[in-house]
Amino acid sequence: MMHNVKIYAASKPVNPELYDLTRFASLFDQMRNTKRLNVTMLSMAAENQPGKREWFVVETKHKAEKAVEDALGKAGVNVFLPMENCGKHVVRGRVIHHVMRPMMPGYVLVNMVYSPAAVCGIARLEGVAGFVGGMIEPHRVSDEEMNRFKLFGTQEINLDFEHCKSFRRGDRVCFGSGPFTGFSGHVAKLRKDKVVDGERIATGAIVSVEMFGAVTPVETSLALLEKL
Repeated sequence: MMHNVKIYAASKPVNPELYDLTRFASLFDQMRNTKRLNVTMLSMAAENQPGKREWFVVETKHKAEKAVEDALGKAGVNVFLPMENCGKHVVRGRVIHHVMRPMMPGYVLVNMVYSPAAVCGIARLEGVAGFVGGMIEPHRVSDEEMNRFKLFGTQEINLDFEHCKSFRRGDRVCFGSGPFTGFSGHVAKLRKDKVVDGERIATGAIVSVEMFGAVTPVETSLALLEKL
């Protein structure tokens, strides 16, 4: 019985020039110089820089808040990521108590001396989507407002559930506290994530916020919102 036999041509001799890495020396130098430039620019946002320090809101990519906070912290940048206790979660049949999550997913706050280099250094970090308000005139948060807002991130929030129950989808609201104080919008979605006396209560919401000429969805705790 005859079998089909495939005959392969002998391998061609390897051209050593294809594997000559010296041909890529200029590219490697450029990559090293770019990395060195990024590190230098990021250092301009560090706490040891002289000048007037201000708070800015950095937007992160999806679920990258903690990674961005860690990277900024390692670079010596004063960074604040507000967290909240969302209670217990069941993961693969195991109950996990006191699960912490970002109070405002998608944002971290940095305290730095503003400069184009500092802004570029942060914007180039992996996981960073940009600055709220843009890189040229980024949104600034006052020290007074930050001091109030930090209480939400460092203390257990005693939520006013009656306050939370008053919100409905479509309500016009404004931020009474936090980095977006004064901005307004409407409730696009309520986040029902607490059970009180057998009733599921919304303690968070996604708000379509009008700021800087655009409508931006912001997920936030209802404790920061006021009805209009």
